[in-house]
Amino acid sequence: MTRLLAIVAVLVFARTAAADVPWAQGVAKDDQTKANALFAEGNQLFAQQAHAPALDKYRAAIALWDHPLIEFNMAVTLVRLDRILEAADVLDKALRFGKDPYPTPEQYQQALDYQKLVAGRVGTVEAACDQNDAAVLLDGKPWFACPGKQSLRVMAGEHVIVGESKGFMTISKRVVVAGGATASAKVVLLPIDAVIKLEYPTARWIPWAVAAVGGAVTLGGVGLYFTGRTNMEQFEADFALECPMGCNAGLDSTPAERRLREDRDTAKLEGNVGMSLIIAGGALTVGGIAWAIINRPKRVLPKMEVAPTSGGATARIRWQF
Repeated sequence: MTRLLAIVAVLVFARTAAADVPWAQGVAKDDQTKANALFAEGNQLFAQQAHAPALDKYRAAIALWDHPLIEFNMAVTLVRLDRILEAADVLDKALRFGKDPYPTPEQYQQALDYQKLVAGRVGTVEAACDQNDAAVLLDGKPWFACPGKQSLRVMAGEHVIVGESKGFMTISKRVVVAGGATASAKVVLLPIDAVIKLEYPTARWIPWAVAAVGGAVTLGGVGLYFTGRTNMEQFEADFALECPMGCNAGLDSTPAERRLREDRDTAKLEGNVGMSLIIAGGALTVGGIAWAIINRPKRVLPKMEVAPTSGGATARIRWQF
């Protein structure tokens, strides 16, 4: 590479007087001379592996004379500094006039080889959105305002596109950019009210079902309690009729007394069971209603994201609880 830089430096000096070439038009002779001097200094620094200082010299030279060969040496230096994105842009400029600025086909081919090498490590991401007053971010940095469409050269790999706007749900999309390829994304923001989901701690129907069961149990208990009272009243009437002079206290001496005893016990049992059902059903009803009151829903927003795939991206919604 040191030999290549030396040859290119000689070429720039040799072509300085050729004012008819596109890359020399409008550039004063004095600026060309100064650019050549800076270019030579940059080459010396590059040969000493001082890449960052060499880059500064190349930038200063290009500020005076934007020569494709200076651009090429600058791109090679950027590659050495692992600043691949910058190198890709500079290589495009270095090759904008094709092979004409290069002294030999071999040197032009070397520039093409560098461009191909760098192209395999970078790609393009593009995004579009239609909403007004929305903003699009790329990898956490502001990119452009909506509505609009933009494209940007990026390193190959995974990148994150975020769209946000007041009153809309923020959407995050992951895209995978392949080397030399373009990954596209459409940013569509949804109103927050349209995507809010109400989540209940317990299924909404369960507390009301408990209250309904409690009400049914209460009604059954009331019916059984009044049946017991009716039967007790009938027992009292039968007792007065069957025992006008009094009966055995145990009501078990005669068949009539045993029948009266059974009627009395049945009436008491029905009354007691009915009252127990009323108490239990009431507790279920009150508990179910109280449960329904405290079973308040939570507003839950879905997380919008796009999972990266080899051919682009696949959208999905994941609800967060």
